[in-house]
Amino acid sequence: MSTSETLKDYVNRANIRSPKTGILFTDFIKETVKRKQKRMKQSYVSNYRSVVRHLENFQKENNAILYTESINEDFLDDFIVYMESINAKKTYIKYNLILIKGMVRKAGNYGYAVDPSYDDVDIDDEEIPAIYLSPNDIARIYYYQGLTRRQEKIRDLFVIGCYTALRYSDLSSLKKEDFQNGNIVKITKKTGVRVVIPIHDFVKEIYDKYDGDVSPNVSSQQFNRMIKKICRKIGFTEPVYQTFTRGGKVVTETKEKWELISSHTARRSGATNLVNTGRLKVEEIMRVTGHVSEKSFRRYIKTSKEENARMIGGDLFFRK
Repeated sequence: MSTSETLKDYVNRANIRSPKTGILFTDFIKETVKRKQKRMKQSYVSNYRSVVRHLENFQKENNAILYTESINEDFLDDFIVYMESINAKKTYIKYNLILIKGMVRKAGNYGYAVDPSYDDVDIDDEEIPAIYLSPNDIARIYYYQGLTRRQEKIRDLFVIGCYTALRYSDLSSLKKEDFQNGNIVKITKKTGVRVVIPIHDFVKEIYDKYDGDVSPNVSSQQFNRMIKKICRKIGFTEPVYQTFTRGGKVVTETKEKWELISSHTARRSGATNLVNTGRLKVEEIMRVTGHVSEKSFRRYIKTSKEENARMIGGDLFFRK
């Protein structure tokens, strides 16, 4: 190293005894994202870009300047009202609050002035409207005739997803060597957890069909567009009613079922159908799905009220 090169200073900013004055909050977010983007997923960058856009729009509309210590209880209450005014869903507002509060906490750790009242503001959880596919639905997709060769490979990978509950990043990167002694063995990309998943008969047939080369090598966006078209072609056109909060009001939206099907539906269906067997413990299923907490796992389970009634209907409680 030449003497002209500048050494990077990694002095722990959290050890500063007296807090600095605040800095512009959006500048702090941009600086933090720029520093971390080399090792973070693109979604991290895009999510915070969206947060910065909302904060900058809020400042324009309210003739305000936001420093790190400006992010307090009063501001967040006003920010929620602003997000409702642009017709944002409650789940989206809550997610933005989580991101903002995380950045304020980080600013405090770095020694910048913050107002601790920011942590007193929260929004109640609202169940995200989502669907899952029953084993009969999956069989209907698997046995459907009349797809192009490309559509067929997309369909087959989707079916594998329904019987492995793998995230698309792991599903799409399946290789022949991941199929070992009747199981799929995979180190998950998101959490680094090693999962061992028994191979369903459908999955074995698909493996044999392609001699292990099961991935069509398409992006998640391309995959989602194609699986929707495929499911529409198969006939998943029944209406699905979804109720959620948007713009501070409870609304009901109607869509055809195919519109709601994506790669995530496969993972959700796998987890839900494993639970619906009634024979497996949650911790056993989590070893398959790779979830590291039961709370995050429970968010995937989408058993309908009708399905729940069917499962508990045989209990002695409902007999004379």
